[in-house]
Amino acid sequence: MKKSIVMFWLVSSFLCAGEISTSISENLVNQYFKVLGSHQVMAGKKGSQAFWSIKNPRVKFVDGRADFLATVLFEKDKVNIKKDIKKPIEIFYDENKNQLKLIIRDALIKMERRGTVLGKVDLGLIYQTGLVFPGPKPVLNSFKMKTKLGKVKVQVLTKENNIYYEEGAIRFAIDINYEIL
Repeated sequence: MKKSIVMFWLVSSFLCAGEISTSISENLVNQYFKVLGSHQVMAGKKGSQAFWSIKNPRVKFVDGRADFLATVLFEKDKVNIKKDIKKPIEIFYDENKNQLKLIIRDALIKMERRGTVLGKVDLGLIYQTGLVFPGPKPVLNSFKMKTKLGKVKVQVLTKENNIYYEEGAIRFAIDINYEIL
């Protein structure tokens, strides 16, 4: 049964122009942020810490890009600052672990007044751990098959990979090829 599933998967992936992909939907990532909810943290040097609130964290995937959006509130002494942020999201692929990671670029948020930085908080430290997904790389690197000519070993080769930022989803695709050894 397991061999049948593997063969069906390999044949169907071959019929789909040699591309295997993983799609991460905007809805899925936003459900993760909804579960976490608004986040509050104390940050800064001991004795002069500021209270940070990250409200309504969410992502927006559109053609060509992905963005992290949130409202950040900063409170320290009598200073209150509210800032709407929009940070680009990039996707990184770890081939060895077959993992996709959504990374918030420039995740360090600085609150300033009259050119003086009052505090900083790193959104990457808060949100990055849950933005890891399984990749599309095939489980098998090779398999053996019986033919009229005898046993042959077929190697599954991964070629280039592509990232597609689509409306409502990010799709990561790997081109694969088969080679008889």
